[in-house]
Amino acid sequence: MLSLFLFACASKAPVPEVTAAVEEAPSAMRAELVVEGKVHERVSTEPAELVLFYGGEHKGSMETCGCPKRPRGSLPRLMSYLEASREANPGVPDLLLHGGYWLEDAMGLDGGLRDDVPVMNAWMLQGMDAIAVDVANLSFQDLPGVDPLEAMPEWAVSANVQAADGAPAPAPYRLIERGGVTVGVTAITQQGMTFVMTPDYTITDPVAGGRAALESMKGEADVLVLMAFQAPEAAKALAEEFPELDIVVDVNMHREFYEPFTINNAVWVRSHYQTQRLGELRLRLDGGDVIGVLDRKIDLDPQVPDQSELMGLVKQARKELAAVQEELYGP
Repeated sequence: MLSLFLFACASKAPVPEVTAAVEEAPSAMRAELVVEGKVHERVSTEPAELVLFYGGEHKGSMETCGCPKRPRGSLPRLMSYLEASREANPGVPDLLLHGGYWLEDAMGLDGGLRDDVPVMNAWMLQGMDAIAVDVANLSFQDLPGVDPLEAMPEWAVSANVQAADGAPAPAPYRLIERGGVTVGVTAITQQGMTFVMTPDYTITDPVAGGRAALESMKGEADVLVLMAFQAPEAAKALAEEFPELDIVVDVNMHREFYEPFTINNAVWVRSHYQTQRLGELRLRLDGGDVIGVLDRKIDLDPQVPDQSELMGLVKQARKELAAVQEELYGP
């Protein structure tokens, strides 16, 4: 059974407060929650053949959650942590995954997107490119934002969103090779409520769509990953059906610290809401088998600095958005 240990801070230097789960057979599965320390003190150098960074639910904003006491999240802080981790782990391959709701979908008075939302979304797309996201789940809440686009970002993936003829369509999955490891990533979304209609897109059964994508990938990938947006039951069914599935990233407004667990052979992790805590999944591999798991959650609080280039992008976005909103709604 997984048990928790709380590590106290050392007296001479700030040490991250860590909650860890001890080894559990057969896969040495552990978890850590890191909430203190400078950015270089929060990184892990535990051996890994592959690292999956994951988050979700930015909702068209590159900024923090805006919480008055302890604002967390933001793309500049996320990038700052990624750079620190990569510097401390030279040569360790990694992927950056987004579990869905990366665009804003707020409705205006005319029943379409609110007039300032296309500006927000255009900047968010630049931000996603700037952090070099590898795969992002095209969730039902992203559809109003992608509907006006002429082309779908190559990193946008969905196994169960179908596009009408002429509309930009997501790939059902991506195969990415890093450091000699081929990672297959697919994504599903549940049908949920949005107020802006997207007749060019149809959300089909997530189990059937996920099944087709996993069948296509399982002979091609060493590591199989499924991202599920508000679709835990469908993800559970797929994990039970596919022993080849290695990782499930569950995105569903999670706000607490959760330990990973397994369904069949799949390690199940939960993304923190608005990526206020960045997920870092450090995997030990033996061939195509996951034999060790360290699931870390790193607070992106004010102690994590803003990466300068991303912060420059945020400031440009603020300026343009403020001008648009003043024009639309007055000073």
